[in-house]
Amino acid sequence: MRELYACQLLLTGDEESPGDTLNRAERLIREWVSRPTHLAPEFLIEGQHEASGGHTVAVSRYAPTEDGSSGWSCLWHFPGTDDPSVRWTLSLALAAQGKAACATVRIGLQQRSHSFQLRRPNYQFSAPAIVRTLLREFEVSDAGRPTRPTHTTLRTGDIPEFVEWLTNDQRALPVVVATNYPSTGQPLVDLRKLAKELSGLAHVVHLSTHLAARALSNRVGAERSAWQGAVRLYWPKFKADANPYEHKYWTPSRLLEDDEALIDELRRWLGSVSAASVPENPALGWMRAARRKALAESGDIPHWVQEYIETTDAELRGLREERDDLKEDLAAALTDVAAMREQYALVSQYSTKPAADDGQSATPRDANVSTLTAPEAYEHAKAEIGDDLVFLPSADASIKKFSEYRDPEKLHRALLDVADAGRRWGDGTLGKPFGEFFADLGYGYSAKNPAARDRRHKRHYEVKYKDNPVVMEPHLKVDESTGPDQCLRIYWYLDESDKVIVIGHVGRHLPD
Repeated sequence: MRELYACQLLLTGDEESPGDTLNRAERLIREWVSRPTHLAPEFLIEGQHEASGGHTVAVSRYAPTEDGSSGWSCLWHFPGTDDPSVRWTLSLALAAQGKAACATVRIGLQQRSHSFQLRRPNYQFSAPAIVRTLLREFEVSDAGRPTRPTHTTLRTGDIPEFVEWLTNDQRALPVVVATNYPSTGQPLVDLRKLAKELSGLAHVVHLSTHLAARALSNRVGAERSAWQGAVRLYWPKFKADANPYEHKYWTPSRLLEDDEALIDELRRWLGSVSAASVPENPALGWMRAARRKALAESGDIPHWVQEYIETTDAELRGLREERDDLKEDLAAALTDVAAMREQYALVSQYSTKPAADDGQSATPRDANVSTLTAPEAYEHAKAEIGDDLVFLPSADASIKKFSEYRDPEKLHRALLDVADAGRRWGDGTLGKPFGEFFADLGYGYSAKNPAARDRRHKRHYEVKYKDNPVVMEPHLKVDESTGPDQCLRIYWYLDESDKVIVIGHVGRHLPD
């Protein structure tokens, strides 16, 4: 059987007696299983049950003992709807641990056929709804932070506490961090659906502003952060000096192509890792031991058979230990393969001269800017700037038309200076007006432009930002060459609410 998903939750509540939490969780699971099987919940307390549609349910119970141990398990088999040769197995187990209950949920897949046929099984699966129910009904925490079936939104002031938890060695689940795409002000992935599909597998966090993304970058380093629509996954044991390739990163361009692919990829990938990592629920071991003890005390079997059973049990324990070691190796291999793929993808993206999807050449961070074209210098500056500026698609389009500009190094330097001004303005450390700041650096600057309000020319100054039209008036006069293809201007819009400079045009002087 191939396991596709597993999660383990330590459920706590305000119940007074040790078994109350387990009993309430058991009742919720029985009600959930009863709906598709059409078996009454009271039938699912113990025993074997068959239902229409090929459903079979086996329920076992471990009676409370003197030390307070008690347990309940349910093994549910049913055929696949898309492929008759596929058979699903859901394993649900509960073990009382003081006033808490350890809940384990696993999804397995078997391909059953009467004839040999080497092919991929046809199936679709999602995180079980019962996991979200348990997360809503009980308190579940991970290194002191609640585990929820929904995403958490963070602002700038939340980042210090978040990073402290992110680097906590006791954190057990990975964290998926999503950021806003500049032109829409929203993430490129459906966070509600993402959190739903990763219930029990990962925490989903949304950085609500570019300042929050910047604060994260300041604490863990830009190469380990995410901004401008990117998504990043942080494994447990993450540290501020970690290898960035080990913590998978999805660029905005990948998400713009297909955001649904990210959700499916994360569910399948984290599901496989969790299936190889989540240990067996304690209740299952207690039940096996109880059955062996009852069999030994029955006196109905010869002594030599009892010895054979004991020998077989010892071999099984050894096999289980070997299986657990192999599962740990598999989980490590899955994460290592993902890290190598990520490193290959990012290195390929920023190699010296491969063509990017938009026809421009990606550039490495240590490139000699003087040897680059203007579009390459622009892309190189964007990679260095990160989330200190927002670059709109209109800016990307404008630099393509300005590809013959003769001084890419000046273009690169100007963009970094604008980013420096934007960072200082956002942090409240600029200390002077923009005009004075840029004059000190040798640039001309205009905060207002009458042409932006002129009926004939205003369309050239209007751009779309967060799904609303805005007007670019502030602009930097970088190069005053007389030729139209050499007169460099950088136009932007000031987002006063998010305190960020939004670049809408990099290229020739706009009409006035």
